[in-house]
Amino acid sequence: MNNSFVWTDLSTFDISAAKRFYHACFDWAYQDMGDGYTLSDVKGTNTAALYTMPEQFQKIKMPSFWMSYIHVSDIEQVVLDAEKHGAKVELKPQPGPSGGRIALIRDPAGAGFTCFEGEIESGRSLKDEAGRMVWNELHVSDLQRVKSFYENVFGLHIKASSVTDRYDIFTSSAPSQPIAGIQVTSNALKGDKEYWGVYFCVDSLEETSNTIEQAGGEIVAEQALGERPALLAYDSQGAAFYIVERDQRAATTKRADNHSASSDNGGSTTKWRAIAGLLLVAVAIVLDANWVWGGFFLLWLIPDLKSGVTHFMERIARRENPLLYWLIMAVWICLSVYLLAEPFAFV
Repeated sequence: MNNSFVWTDLSTFDISAAKRFYHACFDWAYQDMGDGYTLSDVKGTNTAALYTMPEQFQKIKMPSFWMSYIHVSDIEQVVLDAEKHGAKVELKPQPGPSGGRIALIRDPAGAGFTCFEGEIESGRSLKDEAGRMVWNELHVSDLQRVKSFYENVFGLHIKASSVTDRYDIFTSSAPSQPIAGIQVTSNALKGDKEYWGVYFCVDSLEETSNTIEQAGGEIVAEQALGERPALLAYDSQGAAFYIVERDQRAATTKRADNHSASSDNGGSTTKWRAIAGLLLVAVAIVLDANWVWGGFFLLWLIPDLKSGVTHFMERIARRENPLLYWLIMAVWICLSVYLLAEPFAFV
């Protein structure tokens, strides 16, 4: 757990309004821990916390924000090392709101995070559970400003990922499983601030984005998490957070595991829909039945309309390229109608 991300909390202006917003979006329940610190949970598991922003921060008009927490074994040493390597310590080590000790640090580029020393139940889910924090990603304009800082202070290893300008972060104790990421983004896209983004898992980006807007929040942009679609959102008080859709590959693996028992008892994992599709392709070719292709276009169209993302030579998202997205959708609709109606054209 040391040098890994374990917790997140929200500093907000109106905690009652924040509780309503996140209950609507993530179905969170709450437990008041005293001193204005409120825990949120998903199905009985603590996942985050909310608290009223201190008056001194409100006076300087600091915006509402989500904070990422890194677990450390020696917070005093981390603070010394952080200052030595160019960071600014905003909050010296002191007792945390629910036990342990905390210190607030800004890395050499200005991205803030909190270090935590002590026992803590991690709020981060490793299983893509809806409503829970599942990832932390540093959005920065210049990797070289912070790379040596995180390597020297926390002993982390930063390696290029398969996606351009994105890097995975590993600990020495778990060199094959990334604990976080770094996204190098221009200021034109992310603004002039460097920050650690907090990512929450949802079952559906489309449905949750609608809920966010209905609850008074805003969807700002689509910013993929590696190869996974993700959205940057603001809550009703302006705090930025990310939502990422449940990893369908993991969900498929889980369904396969759950199905293995029935397979052992004579069940089948045969992909009948895929087989039927191949047979229909054969029918279309042999009988020159163009209406079959119209049916395929329609089947491909429906999930793209639900997800807001299509693929035509490359990935096209409705929120990023609405004109091109709807042009492609219109073409698929026209082709579907034309091919399905063709058998009746000469009747």
